[in-house]
Amino acid sequence: MECTACDHLWYQTGLPLEKTDQAAAAAIITDETAVPLAKPWWTQGRGLRAAALAGAAMVLAVAVAPVLVARNDTDAQALPPMSLQNQASASLRRTIQTAIPNGGLQSLIMPVDGDLASIPQDPKNPLTPEKVTLGMMLFHDPSLGTAGKGDTTEQWSCASCHHAAAGFKSGVIQGIGEGGSGFGNKGEARAKLAGYLEEHLDVQPVTSPAVLNGSFQNVVLWNGQLGNSTHHNTNANTDMAADRLDLPVVAANAKQLGGLETQVIVGGTVHRLPANRDQIVAKHPVYGQLFDAAFGPSDATPIEDVSHAIAAFERTILANKAPFQEWLRGDETAMTLQQLRGASVFFGKGQCAQCHQGPGLSSAVDAGEEDVFFAVGFGDMDMNPMVGVVPEKVRLGRGAVTGRATDNYKFKIPQLYNLADANVFGHGGTFQSLRAVVDYKNAAIAQSGVPIAQLDRRFRPLGLTDLDKQDLVAFLEQALYDPDLDRYVPSTLPTGACAVNADIQSRLDLGCEGPDLQKLARHVLQNP
Repeated sequence: MECTACDHLWYQTGLPLEKTDQAAAAAIITDETAVPLAKPWWTQGRGLRAAALAGAAMVLAVAVAPVLVARNDTDAQALPPMSLQNQASASLRRTIQTAIPNGGLQSLIMPVDGDLASIPQDPKNPLTPEKVTLGMMLFHDPSLGTAGKGDTTEQWSCASCHHAAAGFKSGVIQGIGEGGSGFGNKGEARAKLAGYLEEHLDVQPVTSPAVLNGSFQNVVLWNGQLGNSTHHNTNANTDMAADRLDLPVVAANAKQLGGLETQVIVGGTVHRLPANRDQIVAKHPVYGQLFDAAFGPSDATPIEDVSHAIAAFERTILANKAPFQEWLRGDETAMTLQQLRGASVFFGKGQCAQCHQGPGLSSAVDAGEEDVFFAVGFGDMDMNPMVGVVPEKVRLGRGAVTGRATDNYKFKIPQLYNLADANVFGHGGTFQSLRAVVDYKNAAIAQSGVPIAQLDRRFRPLGLTDLDKQDLVAFLEQALYDPDLDRYVPSTLPTGACAVNADIQSRLDLGCEGPDLQKLARHVLQNP
């Protein structure tokens, strides 16, 4: 006699049951209120049922008392002596240890807030609370946007394209610094300011990478061109030749700083934000005390002071309150059964951890170049409407940095937390949902014209079922979601400016204006 209750319980937990457990499983499916799930076991096919029935006998030492299988994950009642939640957690731990034998669960845990010493950092830029506080202000302050090409000023900041509402990405495919207008709820309403010349816009031909969890990788940007620290150096064997890289990139890398520190130096020029302490204090004396507290009296490194402060803040932006992080720290109830199943797919059948590792599920801390850059055939930004064009060196990705043909079309692996905040995925923004990305990885058919020989050996069909994909997306969208990223946004800025953007529409969207000024601002917008 077949054990239908075993199959039903397997669907709930993702755990295999032997036929010999059928009496115990039947004891669990006893209450008259218990109902089959929306997609019951018998629709899954013989192969899936066989996998459920053929696993090792490991889970139902709980048959001594009839217990209810709930209608959904959140209603599940405890099973003595081991609940379904605990069983699924135990199974997931084993799966993670198998997937990451050298680091296991510990390699995935982020430092908690305030534990600066445990955050990866450049020895030339040790983290301090004063430095982090200053950096948070500078990162969000549009008052620093004074080097524009057009007729606007003091209206954009680092946060214009890397803000908390979108998981520290941009809420649109092509982020806009100078020349942008509006914000919406999560940055999705950011658009070109009416009448602004396109050649004056600050836009890039790739999507804005997430700053979130950036401390766990030592180079930045999609091609990894920034970062040359002697402490941990993905670019150690890369010839930073001026014939391939822009001179500001070569000069900044020559300072041998971490990726985040190097990026702020280059970004100050690229994004028209003065990365110089003396300039900032001269225009906004209120910042003087904050710089003094972080670095002491003014010294001979005004550019490094700014880059070090902003990078120090960026290193502390961690999604350490996500349910998966709480589970890793020992809270068995932090994830639902569906999220636990999805995590098992991620680290097991889905083989996601072959590429996504480390606390940010990007790459392992201090990973080698072969585990940081991958060619998986994502399309470029010109598959969407965009401003400008995609240069050939951008299409080549890592290959344009190293000059090695074998690196062509490789891009840096992104972190995976708080992706539900913005429907922009891939270096070209060619996916608008996580489910679309999962479907793509499952099929493993290149979206772009990348030659098959260039695609990563790990990019291959996965054979995930629809249930697998539903569970995996639940894990990605829900269990990897920190609900409190606003703790990284200052309530006020030293200059009194509106944090993130300061154009009229953004000030309205962000709630920076009182009722009278809102009315006036709307009048100005309607009557330019």
